Amino acid sequence: MMNGYDEQKNTPILEVESEEIYTVGEVSSQADEMTTSVHSLEDAVLPTPGTLSPVANGRYKHARNPSNITSLSGRSGSLDSVSLGNSNECTSSVDNQSVESPSPIDVATLEEISLNDDDVTNEPDNANGKKNLSTASKMSLLARKLFKRNEPVVLTTNLIFENRPRNLPAKNPEEETAQRKAYEEMIAAAKRKEVAELKKKQRAMEERKKYEEEVAACTNIWLTEIIPEWHTMHSTRKVHNLWWKGLPPKIRGTVWKLAVGNELQLTKNLYYIMVERAKDTLRCCKEKDSNKLQHLSQEAHDNVKSIQLDVLRTFPHLCIFQESGPYHENLLNVLGAYASYRPDVGYVQGMSFLTAVLLLNTEPADAFILLSNLLHQPCQRAFFRMDANMMFVYFDVFNLFFEEALPPLFNYFNANRLTPDLYLIGWVFTLYSKSLPLDVASRVWDVYFRDGDSFLFATALGILRMYMPQLLQMEFEIILQFLRKLPEDLDCDVLFDNIRSVGLSPRKFQHTMIELIDMNNTERKRKANAPSSFASTPPHIPCTNPSTEHPVT
Repeated sequence: MMNGYDEQKNTPILEVESEEIYTVGEVSSQADEMTTSVHSLEDAVLPTPGTLSPVANGRYKHARNPSNITSLSGRSGSLDSVSLGNSNECTSSVDNQSVESPSPIDVATLEEISLNDDDVTNEPDNANGKKNLSTASKMSLLARKLFKRNEPVVLTTNLIFENRPRNLPAKNPEEETAQRKAYEEMIAAAKRKEVAELKKKQRAMEERKKYEEEVAACTNIWLTEIIPEWHTMHSTRKVHNLWWKGLPPKIRGTVWKLAVGNELQLTKNLYYIMVERAKDTLRCCKEKDSNKLQHLSQEAHDNVKSIQLDVLRTFPHLCIFQESGPYHENLLNVLGAYASYRPDVGYVQGMSFLTAVLLLNTEPADAFILLSNLLHQPCQRAFFRMDANMMFVYFDVFNLFFEEALPPLFNYFNANRLTPDLYLIGWVFTLYSKSLPLDVASRVWDVYFRDGDSFLFATALGILRMYMPQLLQMEFEIILQFLRKLPEDLDCDVLFDNIRSVGLSPRKFQHTMIELIDMNNTERKRKANAPSSFASTPPHIPCTNPSTEHPVT
């Protein structure tokens, strides 16, 4: 219950410290004429500490128009503003300079702690039974009134030290010292962070500039010295060392074509013919013409469906091979052309990733020729034609070098029944383009075209060696998930250091392959000549250590 009521103004009558009578509606007007030095918003406006950012020792000067409340710093020279008005700009004078106020922020938090209409009833009564309003209460009422009008509030983010006003208890010296120390530490930490970030950006720019200069110099060497004399230069030690570092993007496609060659003697005209044939097949499937469909094999029909499905799932993060993407039609054409050129192989999952990488570095016709010759290589031919005998020979060779290079991880994988086919097939089918970051996979491709099939398995051992500590702590399913999609932040140089440390040379790999193939053939002959009672006994192929049987000089 209010102790007084002004019927003309229809407002309750309250009494303040000066014992003058004010209505609630007049409180804000009185507050406008006050100039108050405050320690924080907690002391002057809001009763809940810690709700706002500290505005320590700011001076709030209220003009006749309460639309703006300005915080001035008398000591540090910094500026903070608390705008409670409708105006879009608030100017504050600091060292005779005019600055623009920060942008308004949400006032939901302030509204939650502002005074309600009935909160004035909680104020203590004076001797005359009137309501006493302290300076803080009057400021709270002013803030409440402005909050009700949903006016924007800009909170301070700086800490300004000033002495508290005389009508407030003095600040504890220890507290003031601690606060000042904390503030100085905060400012110093912010400056250190800013300097560190600046140095980091400068180092990144310098490294980027150095990298671009190295790439430019390397590109010039390839264009002027190596490519024109390819047949005499490509096998030299200088070129091999340069090749190991990765090919510059500008000449990558050219070097790939020279390295792979064109053993199949394919031409660009053949590509265009195969594309038209693939388009005819696609039209027949779309139109569902029974007369045309009966001339199509089931394999051709299945190839069309698989290609259309896999193209959408090829490097989705790049958004260039999906529908309406710039490489979508080219990828469809090259895959369709290969399926038409090799109906015995058709389309196999994984080809879309191989073709996509080729398209990123060559023209569609060249990508078709490269893809056809690439899939004609021994290892790729065995995997894409699902030659189980040859695939298991490759797995046996890999296991030999795996056991030799990484015995602890080899034993751990065997104990968990984690066989090479569970992760190697995906790596070989896509040449790591799906599992590794694209830039790292491109460098793997570079050296693969130099060393051949052996580098695929050397890369596998390098990956396992690089992540061996983590893999030894994982369970079966987690290992498979991890190996199928390796971390995006994988360090390319660290991976290639691990590949080099494995020491799997093309010569050593080839010797081991020949030895195991000979053992396989001998076992088949023995089985064919053996009595029928031994026919059901599975053959056993002894595995010798390649490093001792075939020393490499």
